[in-house]
Amino acid sequence: MTEQTPKKSEEKLCALCPKLCRFSCPVTSGTADESATPTAMMELLLNARSGNLDWEEAAEILQRCTGCEACRVPCEYDQDVPELLYGARAEAWTAVGPPSGLQALHETHLQTGNPFGADLKEILQKETQPEDFNRKGRVLYWPGCRGLSEQGDRLGKEMRLLRLLGAEHVSLPSREDVPGCCGGALRAMGDRLGLQSSAAGLQQYFNRQRTWVSASATCVHTLRQGYPSVGIRINAEVLHLGQYLLFFRSKLEELGRSAAEHRAAMGIPNPQVFLHSSCTLHRRLGRAEPTTEAITAMLGEAPLPLPPGPDRSTCCGAGDFHDLRRPEAASEVASWSAEQSPIPSGSWLITGDSSCRNALEVGYGPNIRVFDLMGFLLAWLEPVLSEASESAPNS
Repeated sequence: MTEQTPKKSEEKLCALCPKLCRFSCPVTSGTADESATPTAMMELLLNARSGNLDWEEAAEILQRCTGCEACRVPCEYDQDVPELLYGARAEAWTAVGPPSGLQALHETHLQTGNPFGADLKEILQKETQPEDFNRKGRVLYWPGCRGLSEQGDRLGKEMRLLRLLGAEHVSLPSREDVPGCCGGALRAMGDRLGLQSSAAGLQQYFNRQRTWVSASATCVHTLRQGYPSVGIRINAEVLHLGQYLLFFRSKLEELGRSAAEHRAAMGIPNPQVFLHSSCTLHRRLGRAEPTTEAITAMLGEAPLPLPPGPDRSTCCGAGDFHDLRRPEAASEVASWSAEQSPIPSGSWLITGDSSCRNALEVGYGPNIRVFDLMGFLLAWLEPVLSEASESAPNS
């Protein structure tokens, strides 16, 4: 029996479809924007190609997607809409440059090397110690530009936790030479040449590593799918943090038991712990299960999936930097998503993708504590980490 060649996604299939995926699209549902459906966007793309629509208008509308792939479930043809849109945005970018709504964001990226405008090297210098940069380290821990700009103040704690788990050969990127941005936002915007330039600049550095690890599913997806799309190959093993943590499962179980004993001794009740199944990690990468296993190893029981279930979780609105490209729409999607998956007040919510944390906080509000995977580990194991820090030499 011969192996069949996978069907190639085609713009016309979406453009001529009677919107079978309409009610699966979080952007259309959350913002009541019918132009955000794959059908509408691909129809506009074909009209721009034929000269019946200005590229400027098409370029703006092509940004109305989070890349969540929810549309792929009801699709009879298994269309890969995010990949189609990467190509469509790049085509529009070539025709007219960045859409008006992205010009400031793109300029920020060009000036600072990341879409957040943060001085990532300064953050690395300020929040870390010399031992966090192991020149002989075989494992590169990549915080990503979002992680550094939003939660860079905990980076030193993250490295201490990894070493406590037994990750003795892990290292942060060089503080002097390497930026903390992989170029994923450039890909999402449509700047194909910008992505290629970023990837080419990092290729040699990344290929010196045996393993590359990040808590950002966006960064993992950019290296695994985005870089090859512009002809750049990374030879290092590319892992999500959840996968990497499973190498230290027994230590996670040990630390988890110690944390549970401390909470019991202090009379601290355990909250209900829910797990948000990130679209990029779950649907696009197929790497959600290791995160569940890592959390289960530490808690001694599996976290609860957001209703109605892990395979039907709704997008938080931040995928593919949608929260930076279209912040108002992203907030609407975040609120809509939380309404679709309500959880009890006082619960803890973990997302396996650090890119989703802020959006989930926006959607669920102050009565739900939201963590990315590393943030949850640091919070749950805080008493254990404090004891380890006090007993360490030169503490």
